[in-house]
Amino acid sequence: MDTERRKLRFPGVGWLSAKLTRKMIFILVAAAVLGWLLSISWFLSYLGRFVGESYDQVLEETRDEAGQVASFLEGSQGGFEGLEEYLEERELGCAVRDEAGEVLFRFMPREWGDAQITVPCRTDLTLRSGERLSIYVESAPLSRQDLSELVAKKAFAGLLLFNLTLLLLAGVLLYLLIVSPIVRLRRTMREYSEKGTLPPRSDRMDEVGKLQNTFADLTGVLRAKEQSERRLIASISHDIKTPLTSVLGCSERLLSAQLTPEKEERYLQNIHDKGLAIKSIVDEFDDYLDAGLRDGAPMELISVQALCDGLVREYREELEDTGVSLTVRCTCPNAELICNWAHMRRYFGNLIGNSIQHSGAEKLRLEVLVRQEGREVVLEFGDNGTGVPEELLQQIFEPLYTSDRGRKVSGLGLAICRSIIRAHGGTMSAENRPQGGLLVRAVLPCAGGERS
Repeated sequence: MDTERRKLRFPGVGWLSAKLTRKMIFILVAAAVLGWLLSISWFLSYLGRFVGESYDQVLEETRDEAGQVASFLEGSQGGFEGLEEYLEERELGCAVRDEAGEVLFRFMPREWGDAQITVPCRTDLTLRSGERLSIYVESAPLSRQDLSELVAKKAFAGLLLFNLTLLLLAGVLLYLLIVSPIVRLRRTMREYSEKGTLPPRSDRMDEVGKLQNTFADLTGVLRAKEQSERRLIASISHDIKTPLTSVLGCSERLLSAQLTPEKEERYLQNIHDKGLAIKSIVDEFDDYLDAGLRDGAPMELISVQALCDGLVREYREELEDTGVSLTVRCTCPNAELICNWAHMRRYFGNLIGNSIQHSGAEKLRLEVLVRQEGREVVLEFGDNGTGVPEELLQQIFEPLYTSDRGRKVSGLGLAICRSIIRAHGGTMSAENRPQGGLLVRAVLPCAGGERS
């Protein structure tokens, strides 16, 4: 199967398929080489053939004229009376010599004063008297200007055809290498927008291939967001419907039945508790939306040491009262961040709450390590719980994902954390610790260069 899928590749094709600029260079070089070859093999032979055919035609006409002059002299038995008039009428030059080479007659038309190209032709004549004459006839088919114009017209026609051929070949190369892939990409985009057909990934290594692969990745992200929105709607419906059903049931009993004071109080308390549960869900959704829309939130310059000190003051004493230990270590106290303290406090608060609820540890220990790597500050938050299955590590940051199968929580805590870190220009990831437990890592840009 792999052999069937393997495409035929030629040496050097990888270099050509890497970038559009290389394809353009290839097209220009190919056009230049092709033009050079065509100019030698076709255009020059075209001009040479034209000149040769023109010369042969004039030479044949001159032979005919020489034959007619010979016939004229034969009829006049070598007399030259009327020959000059005959030659002038036909615009011919002529010279007649005897056997000794002595010139017996010479004529050149008056208009041959300008430089012209003549085509000579010789013919021999034997008169009845036995005298042998050599007749030289010259024709002047073209003047310098006429020849230039004629060659220019032929060269123009040849160059026009020559350039049209080059243009056609260059157009074919441009279409096959650049235009056709872009047209296919546009068709793929239209099919996705009209029919929802997912685009295939491209094997091309140039900009068009990268663009198609980026578009394929984008459609995957959009589909994931669409699925996330559907889960959001389903979760809202599920998380609110359950307590709301209880509120409606209790209120209906209060309105329609005669209840003892104790039952009325119990129903009212139940309505109050379910109302608080709905409020808690709505507040968590508000936090999630606020975490994603905080572009205008005030930011301040804060040292990493101040961030760690605030974290200790905020949570350590409260956690110790519940039997949870919190250790905060900072190896880059002088590094600085540009952040919103309230949002960072919510970030750590959500991580702490998530560990308390889902870690599964009998005696929970939380560890925070802040360190610097180059121009970035790394915030590591870990616990000693049971961790998360490897196949679910990438899902825990999705909105409304929760391991609580009873759906008692809406699953927005870690999604809010990721939104907070992204709003601060950072990235977030999670992994299982070798010694057990979950490690959540956030990387934020360091302010003011590198410090230690």
